[in-house]
Amino acid sequence: MCSSDLVDLHSGLGANGGAYDSFRGTDEVMRATARINQDEMQKRYKAGLEWGKKLPRWNGKIASIGFCMGGGNSFRFAGEVPEINAAVSFYGNNPTEELMSKIKAPVLAFYGEEDARVTAGAQPAADAMKKLGKSFESHIYPHATHGFLEFQDLAGNPTATSDSWAKTIDFLKKYTM
Repeated sequence: MCSSDLVDLHSGLGANGGAYDSFRGTDEVMRATARINQDEMQKRYKAGLEWGKKLPRWNGKIASIGFCMGGGNSFRFAGEVPEINAAVSFYGNNPTEELMSKIKAPVLAFYGEEDARVTAGAQPAADAMKKLGKSFESHIYPHATHGFLEFQDLAGNPTATSDSWAKTIDFLKKYTM
């Protein structure tokens, strides 16, 4: 069970207190997202996790996966909730080293070479996690862009998409089944 499957960060922020599907377009979603700080996001993820733990199909394992901002949130969630079993971050920013020190789960991270801003954090994350004795595996795909899973037909994105998704499925099977 992945925590991001359970949480709509935009609940209560849409028209008439609606969720993500109540927004009229991407601009409205982006404005609403800007009003949610990191602590509130993590609070919502944790609430989703508590809800998920009560589901009959919960197997006692916890994983997080996220893309872009959600990738950074997934990585951070591993430090916020040290009992999770696995975390996957697609082109997300790194949590603080203090939060990294609390991570107990293995973290798998993916980056696109053409995504200079986010990919610049790949080596510092690897270095910090190694220094802290944490399990961290990262992949930087040549010619791949930010959001390569969304824009699968650009540049090096087809290769990045197929390889990263296969690795993600294997990783989650290994640590959550």
